[in-house]
Amino acid sequence: MGSLLLLCCCLVALLIPIQALVDINVATANDIHSNLNRTTSPCTNFWNFACGGFSSASEYVDNFERVEDQFASAMVEFMESHLGENDTLAPRLIGQMRLYYKACTADARTLHGNPRPEELVNHWTLHPKKFLVDGLNGVFIDERVDVAANDSMGWVVQIKMPDPSAKYSDLRVLQLMRLYEEEWYTWGVFELVEKMHQLQAEYRAENPLVYTWSYSELRRQIPIPHSFFIELLGGNHTEEFDRLTFEVSDVEYLRECFRFLRDFSSEPKDTYIRARQYVLLEESEPRERNPRSCIHHMRAYLPLGMNYIYDRFIYQNREQDTQKLQEILSNLKATFRKYLDANRLQLTPDQLAYVREKLKGIQIKIGNLPEEKFPEFYNNHYRSANFTMTNFLANLLEALALRTRLQNAGLLERDSRVDLRHYYVNDNVRKARTSPFYENERNTITVPMEFLQWPLFDHRQHAIFQHSLLGAVMGHEMNHAFEQEGILFDAAGNESPVGLEIRESQTFRDALKCAEQPPFVSLKERLADLNGLQLAYDSFFGLDHDSRKFEYRPYTFERQFTAPQLFHLSYAQFFCGSLPPVIAHDRDDERVNVSVGNLRQFAYDFNCETSHSTNCEMWRPREEASSNRNVHP
Repeated sequence: MGSLLLLCCCLVALLIPIQALVDINVATANDIHSNLNRTTSPCTNFWNFACGGFSSASEYVDNFERVEDQFASAMVEFMESHLGENDTLAPRLIGQMRLYYKACTADARTLHGNPRPEELVNHWTLHPKKFLVDGLNGVFIDERVDVAANDSMGWVVQIKMPDPSAKYSDLRVLQLMRLYEEEWYTWGVFELVEKMHQLQAEYRAENPLVYTWSYSELRRQIPIPHSFFIELLGGNHTEEFDRLTFEVSDVEYLRECFRFLRDFSSEPKDTYIRARQYVLLEESEPRERNPRSCIHHMRAYLPLGMNYIYDRFIYQNREQDTQKLQEILSNLKATFRKYLDANRLQLTPDQLAYVREKLKGIQIKIGNLPEEKFPEFYNNHYRSANFTMTNFLANLLEALALRTRLQNAGLLERDSRVDLRHYYVNDNVRKARTSPFYENERNTITVPMEFLQWPLFDHRQHAIFQHSLLGAVMGHEMNHAFEQEGILFDAAGNESPVGLEIRESQTFRDALKCAEQPPFVSLKERLADLNGLQLAYDSFFGLDHDSRKFEYRPYTFERQFTAPQLFHLSYAQFFCGSLPPVIAHDRDDERVNVSVGNLRQFAYDFNCETSHSTNCEMWRPREEASSNRNVHP
């Protein structure tokens, strides 16, 4: 990997015009400089040093909003052009996507700010007994189709109590109920919601037992109405019930819930479901309707159509980007193999073989598209949806129901097996992913095409920019395969007792304990942050690199910072922006500062006072173990 560092100090490849390379690298370096806050020290608050000037230098909240805006601008231009009107490969799909876009941008009717929403709730056209088919989940239960815990190629129906976040939708329902003038009409809804929350608080467990049952076993254990299963597959497929497999958790809650619902009055139940459907649409429609917000909305609710159009008509660099990403992944894997050779966690031969096999099998995928190349698959994928160009809310109802049908379609496949040719991520998100993500069951890192735009990435950039920012992000996602949850899944995406052995080992638990300070929002995200940066740094500079031993020639595009310093600054650009509220990760400033604080070379690279505290290193070889393997230019 030392050869990569050598590249940093030389002229860049001859295959691409030198001027283009210099331009993109100068632009990237200038962007980094514009985000600096030179009033603070990199040694005391590196995020503030690297990103403190972002808000004053940029019109965007962060670099994600920046690339999302570039994506939206390109898609708006396509939607409002005639490009693809005479397409012969997927004319139906392109036409449907344009209808949805036109209704979103032209139809002025909206739920937000409606002065009398209770009228819409009262006269809602949806049948409350069919709420699952219409895309409403988290009402009484959470139901989803996913792969089995012990078979990543087998579809199952997972049933559990609603996620705690569903309470926010219930609070909005109760707010709507207070608008009604007749108290007798709504008191039952208040009673119903209160009872559901009471049962959920009583029976919620951090790690509930999961039971694998057949249809008949499920009906014996829990009094779920037969109509629920008819909704799941449709009335024409009742003969399929007996071959379905169910993974059921929160069993006591489910029993009590359905017993209560069985004896509860139907009118408040129906009113509650209608109100929840209204709230779902309210939460799903763009808060402000304009061309860009409609594009972002469609990314989340119609992912295949948006990915297909962008890939075919807008995305220009798939071949070049694929080559670069494969190169980065290959280098990350090679370094992780060296980690395993050092065997810091003292794994047994069987455990090492397990981890090596999983590492070898990690794949990378650009864009959220299936492997299928046959045009008819794409042209007919949304065929069952009836979109119009005049009624956006009706289209949104269609899109929610369509998403549910597509999610459940796997249950009707032969033996309910996953068809990888047609597989893509189509889950119940309200905001599409822009950042890369890892799937345990597929052992795959997906990099959205939206992400592969400057300033986050450009295939013409110098290797130091690519291997620092995207390399650390890919290292983060790769390490999700080896944190305390991901380690349970083998190379094929199935839960394995060998993974459990590793997780329960003392050395693994000690590594987890080290990462628990300072306090965190998600331990697995903390681990992926720490391990991902360490892996990216080692992959670029070599194991146990020590910048105090070298004098670096300046780049033609960056004269002030040395190669290691520029690596850290480029890495931090992923996190630059206005600090967001804490949700699934720590705040961006803490993520950066904790990560560089646990990279022992960071203090050397910025001439900081070295700390005597222990760095949290899970897989990385100890310093003395790797000192005899240094590779430097």
